[in-house]
Amino acid sequence: MALPLAWLADVLRAAGLKVVETPGWKERSANSGPLPDPVGVLEHHTAYVASYENPAPSLQLCIDGRPDLKGPLCHGLIGYDGVIHVIAAGRANHAGEARESGPNPGGDGNVLYVGFEWDYQGVDQQPSPEQYAAALRATAAVLRHLGRPDEAARGHKETSTTGKIDPGHVDMDRFRSELSGRNEEGEMTPEQDAILRRIENELLGPRGPKGEITGWDTDLGPRTIVAMLVDLVNGLLAQRPGAVPQQRSLDAEGIRSAFQALPPEQAAPLLAELVRIQQERQLTPEQHAQQKA
Repeated sequence: MALPLAWLADVLRAAGLKVVETPGWKERSANSGPLPDPVGVLEHHTAYVASYENPAPSLQLCIDGRPDLKGPLCHGLIGYDGVIHVIAAGRANHAGEARESGPNPGGDGNVLYVGFEWDYQGVDQQPSPEQYAAALRATAAVLRHLGRPDEAARGHKETSTTGKIDPGHVDMDRFRSELSGRNEEGEMTPEQDAILRRIENELLGPRGPKGEITGWDTDLGPRTIVAMLVDLVNGLLAQRPGAVPQQRSLDAEGIRSAFQALPPEQAAPLLAELVRIQQERQLTPEQHAQQKA
């Protein structure tokens, strides 16, 4: 008899993902309880440092398990390079006891969820753009197969009864909103997603534990690439004969002058990024209501 998730590799491959089927995955299952009957997808990180040179250092651990927890430890391992290694079609010991979260009930998380481990460290290391893009596409594909809404994608930190923090540096609300956008558009490949995310990472710097924009550490404090470029342009302008000295904190006129000094092909993407950052700062209707209350 086929195990419940024997369809997993085909569904992921049909979504355009790079899939590696580990030997024996269709017969692999933990004996710690009932087989999965999933209503959602659960995201984790492995807590191992990964790299493009060694993108899946936790692969064998996820298959075999640890001394304190027998494998398999997930259904699929998402490497730092975006490749998905399919590990188990049966029960995987990835979730433990789960509390109710979103539209998903509480109970045995190993029954309730398909589990994806993202292979990265999670505290001092964030997921790679390729990894994040693959996780989005894989999660969307599994949820569609299950007939479940985007809200059924949860992070282990949202279901754990023991204080888990994974997946680190991933804002799950943002992740779910991007799932919604993907289901509406369905046009970008994982490679295109990864390119856009790499550009975003280079512009905005590392993100904080909740996915917030933190920028890069500089002598002026946390700064995004956009802000540093504006400072640089203003510094160059200030060196021109007769230029008005620029203050360290820019006013609206200073920013305007900086952008006017840039070629249009350089100014346009920077302006778009500034608009996006400003939009993120806008209060939601609910937050406006709370302020007025």
